[in-house]
Amino acid sequence: MKKIIYVYLPDTMAEWELGNVLQAFAMEPMLCSGKKHFTVKTVGLTREAVKTLGGLTVIPDCVIAEMNDSDAAALLFPGAETWKDEIHQPILEKAVAYFEKGVLVAAACGATVALADLGLLNERRHTSNALEYLKACSPNYQGEALYQNAPAAADGNIITASVAGALLWAKKIIEHLELYPQPVIEAWYRYFQTGDPNCYLELIAATEEQ
Repeated sequence: MKKIIYVYLPDTMAEWELGNVLQAFAMEPMLCSGKKHFTVKTVGLTREAVKTLGGLTVIPDCVIAEMNDSDAAALLFPGAETWKDEIHQPILEKAVAYFEKGVLVAAACGATVALADLGLLNERRHTSNALEYLKACSPNYQGEALYQNAPAAADGNIITASVAGALLWAKKIIEHLELYPQPVIEAWYRYFQTGDPNCYLELIAATEEQ
């Protein structure tokens, strides 16, 4: 049974923040000798199409009530302009439940404010667009001492990123899930960070060595 990577689709989601991590999961059969241990499913408040900030129209695979909690490996939250809206409370309750049972919860950009509102960042190393951003947007935020000035940060089963941290966020997610052996992850990261053809050859070589 494949483990499920749930991607929540809020209206106005910043779809580009998911590009690197989705690419990493899409490459799994190629980099793992045809094997696929994870599957990606999108989840929405309803089955109605969601409009992204970039103008894409995306239809969720399922609604929150249909999520298979026993097979969930991660819940990913991209940024969006609507994260302060009460309509997201059901998925945020799911995030807390997943966090408490050890399932990975990963948030980028505006979604970090939602985690801050839940108190999930008060005792975990984390990042966001800026410390001042979290302090201004979340009245419940008390994690200033653990704030990391970095594009992405990981602490246990909480991974956060800024709007500019999609690649490093993806790296930390796939490291946590052990999607690939670490040498393959490092080669993958170097290639997408630099675009250097030599790094692509390193990626292929690292894959063949496994």
